[in-house]
Amino acid sequence: MELRSTACRDREPLYMYFYPKPDSEGATRMYKVLIVDDEPLVREYLRLHIASNHPDWEVAGEAMDGQEAWEMLQNMRVHLVITDIKMPVVDGLELCGRLAQTENPPIILILSGFDEFSLAREALRFGVQNYLLKPVVHDELVEALMQVTAQLDRKFHDELAVLAMGKVSKESQTQVVRQFLKALVSENSVEIKALYPLVFRLKVQLIETEGLIMVLDLDEDRLAQKGIPYGDFPIFRFILNQMTGELSEVSGSGFVFLDEDQHICVLVTGEDKNDIEHKCRSLYDKVSSAMLANTGITVSGAFGTFESELFHLQYSHTKAIETLNHRLFSEEPFLFNERYGDVQLQRLAILEQTLASVQFAIPDGNEAAFLMAVKRFFENLPHFGPIHVMKFGLHLLRLLPNGILERQSGFMEGAYQHLRQMHGNPPELSIQAVLGLFQEIFHCLTRGGPEEPVHENEQDIVSRVRTYIYSHYAEPLSLALLAEKIGISPGYLSSIFHKTMQESYIKFLTRVRMEQAAKLLKASPAMKVYDVSEKVGYVSVKHFSHVFKQFHHMPPGEYQEKHLDHTEWPVL
Repeated sequence: MELRSTACRDREPLYMYFYPKPDSEGATRMYKVLIVDDEPLVREYLRLHIASNHPDWEVAGEAMDGQEAWEMLQNMRVHLVITDIKMPVVDGLELCGRLAQTENPPIILILSGFDEFSLAREALRFGVQNYLLKPVVHDELVEALMQVTAQLDRKFHDELAVLAMGKVSKESQTQVVRQFLKALVSENSVEIKALYPLVFRLKVQLIETEGLIMVLDLDEDRLAQKGIPYGDFPIFRFILNQMTGELSEVSGSGFVFLDEDQHICVLVTGEDKNDIEHKCRSLYDKVSSAMLANTGITVSGAFGTFESELFHLQYSHTKAIETLNHRLFSEEPFLFNERYGDVQLQRLAILEQTLASVQFAIPDGNEAAFLMAVKRFFENLPHFGPIHVMKFGLHLLRLLPNGILERQSGFMEGAYQHLRQMHGNPPELSIQAVLGLFQEIFHCLTRGGPEEPVHENEQDIVSRVRTYIYSHYAEPLSLALLAEKIGISPGYLSSIFHKTMQESYIKFLTRVRMEQAAKLLKASPAMKVYDVSEKVGYVSVKHFSHVFKQFHHMPPGEYQEKHLDHTEWPVL
């Protein structure tokens, strides 16, 4: 086995000398020990005992005194030194003192006579962790070596963990931290248990002295006023997340992550409360200005409670989400804090009661309970106009997919269109007008559930779907989107489409796309394949080519070449 010099050992991580050179049977971790004693019989006993009882240990050498041992250690690296305390030339105590001054000193096990106990105790100040009395007892030696082996195993695995984490890219490290923070504020104990050791290994300091969670979100009523389709809201949320992450990284404001409801969250830390609040306001101003300049959409935000413990951040997040709901009572975007009076807190309590009531009323089909809850909410506002109605309605729609509408398939777009009608209404609305609107929304959200029959002719439904596919085949189309456009559940649409067309909607969509691709390739020989791919709704040209070859039995490029002479080729 190769012995490494002192010069090498200080530059190499532990794993370099824990393993011998690999052979054909694979590497086995071995630990090395140097035996130092002026009595040959003691050295022989220790050597034979270690060789026969400890297969993971190798005796790397023997020395008669501390000076000989010291010279040997200049040219070898060992994990353990077993040394007598009293020896000629250089005794064990001086050897311990010399080794304590080196980098990465080995573990030392002292052998001492009963009358040398005071010397052995003095050696403890040099980092000696254990000692054995002479004559050495077999069981005590076994126990001592087991303890040293366990200690070295832990050190070895720590080194490997540090090495592995050091090779993780910065992007991956950031992703680990984001996932951990998301799990933390969501109180997901399974993910917290899995991710916290990784964050610890990355040595990420999440909280300095204090910190809080700031939450940012789009003002969805502005999206509605601009006529943005409800299905495109996630695109703007993605833009907000990217902008927040980039601006936070530039300013060093904090860690940005998404919670389970897709709110943009920022863990902001600092020297004290004033420093943290200043960072929050500065980041909010930059993000909201950038969003307004680039998209025309405003942003509201809120920050939660100050916390000094990492695992208390879920309280800060909860308070931030609760505080953000103050935007439902405001007409302008703002960065809200938790310092509000009794009136505002009472409104939040009524909002919470209202949302709880409507979420029970919708699956039960209880229109009276639904409208009564809505009425109670608006009657407790000092004044309200179209913007307040839109804010409340959009907030309601966003909450419902997490439970009720996810099971019932939705009809979100229809309800959203009713809310958009509020834009342009007079600034003052009557309770009756508001209740009329929410009555229509209630009907949108409760009609056509999976257990309810659909009275429209199935042939007509399938015909409408086919027409929509032919008109929008270049767009991302899912079964859920098609069902929402028609106003039925995805399960019902899938069933009647397959029954009517004798093929699934996805096979039909693929066939339409491939037929259109073939027409484009024949009609425009100079068109690039990747352009054709995009025009028929494929993001990946590789995926498009694979599907095209399966459908037309040749790659798109070859298909295009065959039609350069404008001869007709049958479309299958």
